[in-house]
Amino acid sequence: MRACWAILVLWTLCAKAQTSTVYFAGLDLRDGLYADFHAFRDNTPTVPLERLRDEQGLAISDLRRVSGKLHWQPDTGARQVVDLHRIWGFCQNNVVYIAAGNGFYRIGLLGSLSHLVVEQTYRDWDPYMYGYPMGGVSRSVLVHQLLDMRTGRYLPFNAAGMDEGLKHDPVLSEEFRALPKKQRNSPEAQFRFLQLYNDRNPLTFPN
Repeated sequence: MRACWAILVLWTLCAKAQTSTVYFAGLDLRDGLYADFHAFRDNTPTVPLERLRDEQGLAISDLRRVSGKLHWQPDTGARQVVDLHRIWGFCQNNVVYIAAGNGFYRIGLLGSLSHLVVEQTYRDWDPYMYGYPMGGVSRSVLVHQLLDMRTGRYLPFNAAGMDEGLKHDPVLSEEFRALPKKQRNSPEAQFRFLQLYNDRNPLTFPN
């Protein structure tokens, strides 16, 4: 009975390996818009790039420079408008951009735990400071974030976020928690464990 179970487990693992590809730089990620995280993880854009048109009906060549409305034609039915404020992200030339902060930002390090830098704007208002305009002042900051490819959750790139992301790997999680607090809070240690995690838990996409 145990032998049969072992054979079944081995067959399942082999079948899974044959239906997915480990991500590497240059892997063919299909160009287009992702309505949600799952469309990205399936490497199946909700709207392929070749189906997108601008308001004049012209094909879109560079999604990064799009302004105004986009349209696409489904296999059946009327032409539809794409609301860029409601999509999860897009892929162009094997580079993934996701909606975050003030716009769309490139995933700089793509892995099971991905890293990106986004720009966020906040209002700085001090009623006691002379000369401050009504409503305060808008300030923009660059923020480092993690994206957990198992769950689709965004995590802060700090000790707490790294601790949360490493929970999928008990060995690395234990090693990270064993570090002195000062080390856990250092970007050097966080980047090191990010790389270790991605090496041990490679990102895969369906074939």
